[in-house]
Amino acid sequence: MDKKQQIIDLWRTSFNDSDEFIKLFFDRVYNKDNVLTIEKDGKIISALQVLPYTMTYYGTEISVAYIYAACTLPSERGKGLMRQLLQNAFEVMKYRKYALTAIIPADPWLFDYYREAGYTEAFDYSEETYIRPEKPVWEPYLTVVTPEVPSVDSLYEFFNRKLRERTCCMLHTYDDFITILRDIQLSGGQVLTALNDEEKPVGMAFIRPLDKDKPILQENKSIYITELLYDDAHVQKLLLQEATLQNNVSKAIYRTPFLGPGTYPLGMACVLDRDRLIHHWASTHENSVLDIGELKKMDTQSLTRILLDYQSREAYMSLMLD
Repeated sequence: MDKKQQIIDLWRTSFNDSDEFIKLFFDRVYNKDNVLTIEKDGKIISALQVLPYTMTYYGTEISVAYIYAACTLPSERGKGLMRQLLQNAFEVMKYRKYALTAIIPADPWLFDYYREAGYTEAFDYSEETYIRPEKPVWEPYLTVVTPEVPSVDSLYEFFNRKLRERTCCMLHTYDDFITILRDIQLSGGQVLTALNDEEKPVGMAFIRPLDKDKPILQENKSIYITELLYDDAHVQKLLLQEATLQNNVSKAIYRTPFLGPGTYPLGMACVLDRDRLIHHWASTHENSVLDIGELKKMDTQSLTRILLDYQSREAYMSLMLD
């Protein structure tokens, strides 16, 4: 059996993903050069993917290695294989000159596990709740449509522009964007786009599918929006209104960058290129009480939190196929 098929079989054993999603990933994202494995008797028993991303970072861009689909065969767990694989991954990532590595723990208990491996909390998010008014308010110069209406190029141009407006944010390539759209479609989710009177995108809402396996009272039904991008408050309200109307619910919960109290942990990070990020951070934080010498003496986890301004929850990531 070839290596790719073994990794697919291990994935099926380890994760509760649909065959459609697995096929999407291995058709569009998988690259044999980005996979690290451990074998036993010629069989792959542990694997992880090192996926390349770019991140805005205080006026510049840095390379990020995103650790994804870390898994071990159930019969081989508890033997330290994943710790060994993560150590190998750190060596590979440093060799490839990534500035930072990031990961989204699949379960809450894994935050402790990855913290012991060198990661620290870095990417949080907040949630806002929208309640649709009894009388909908219409904007005559705005239209909400599905992604099939405008060109994909124009959608990506808007999507990319909005992500780049954020100071410290994980970006997505055009190919990533297509994969995200296909993943949402396969999972039964929805993407809505707001167009202005010139038919240019001015807003996008990425909606997670309703859980049809958990019947709930109509008055408590809501939709969950994993990413909401918009040019102004009018567009935001129109998108939320249309999203609730189309899904026959009155409430939408949507994910946002840090808003204050009530944040939720999502991803972790670890600085790899200490010197580069220290000097760039210091040049963009001239009023900081910390100088370069103090930063260089810090342990990597403390330094990571400082360089990503975790106290103010500056760094953000979303739509990472998590």
